[in-house]
Amino acid sequence: MPVAKYVAVAKRQGVPVLLDGAQAIPHAPIDVQALGCDFYCFSGHKMLGPTGIGVLYGRKDLLERMPPWQGGGDMILSVTFEKTTFNQLPWKFEAGTPHIAGAIGLAAAIRYLEAIGMDRIAAYEHELLTYATERLSQLPGLRIVGTAPEKAAVISFVLDGIHPHDIGTILDTEGVAIRTGHHCAMPVMDFFKVPATARASFAFYNTFEEIDRLVAALEHTRRLLGA
Repeated sequence: MPVAKYVAVAKRQGVPVLLDGAQAIPHAPIDVQALGCDFYCFSGHKMLGPTGIGVLYGRKDLLERMPPWQGGGDMILSVTFEKTTFNQLPWKFEAGTPHIAGAIGLAAAIRYLEAIGMDRIAAYEHELLTYATERLSQLPGLRIVGTAPEKAAVISFVLDGIHPHDIGTILDTEGVAIRTGHHCAMPVMDFFKVPATARASFAFYNTFEEIDRLVAALEHTRRLLGA
């Protein structure tokens, strides 16, 4: 999504912006200052890290004005009967014992991705997307849903006469993993009158040979269901 453009519009109206970067953070370098957002958040497991942990970036001036959302150890400097003095950032928002193991695991995952290089990951995944788009477009009856010029390495599609859930079930027997359903996007599905789609997602650990296996499995699905 061209979020920088949307952030700029919001800024002109004085509206603070929080970006959910969970789907972007593992696929390309992110510069929150260039985006101009006030908050940016993402989940650790999207970056190959542990589950149950994530990151919230926020502008310092906004975070300093915000009250703590939870009470506990380390989020206060002093407590008396008269008043409570909250700790400095970021401890003000980190009450109690933190997810220590998760933080260590997430840091290791981030170092791993940075060692590969986020620019290299983005370039390779774009090659996968281009190749997969070309191969899938050659399949009779297959329609790709979503053709934005700067899309991530994700292809949603439908096959004429075959429900996406059936596609997913048959591909599973062929050892090919995809997602099917509404993908947490029911409003846009309703807008385009599409009940569900199949979705193939690619990452830096995928290969061109795996895309060929996907295409072969889809051809098998068409033959099996007579579409």
